[in-house]
Amino acid sequence: MSKLSHQYSDFNKFYAKDIEQVLGMLSKITSRSVAEIKPHLDALLNRLNQEKYDSASASFYETSSHEEWSAEFQAWVDSHKSLDIPVLSDEAMSRESIYLDRL
Repeated sequence: MSKLSHQYSDFNKFYAKDIEQVLGMLSKITSRSVAEIKPHLDALLNRLNQEKYDSASASFYETSSHEEWSAEFQAWVDSHKSLDIPVLSDEAMSRESIYLDRL
């Protein structure tokens, strides 16, 4: 059983009484049977739960603001300062040194 379908079945168990009430109200409002409405409500709840699951599993890059991303990147940069890695010279960073075979 997938994580999402497991969450959905738990959701149905936890809110069973509420779902029954919603089905009853929808049946009354639409003059349709509960059996007709239930598949539509199940599909809606599943879709909404999927959207919640998708947004919760979205990556930091997709969900963070520019400020959050910048702060996280700066923290990553700062975490490397203690490694005493030598800084490359200007000559090492020049276009000519990168493309030696093209000279």
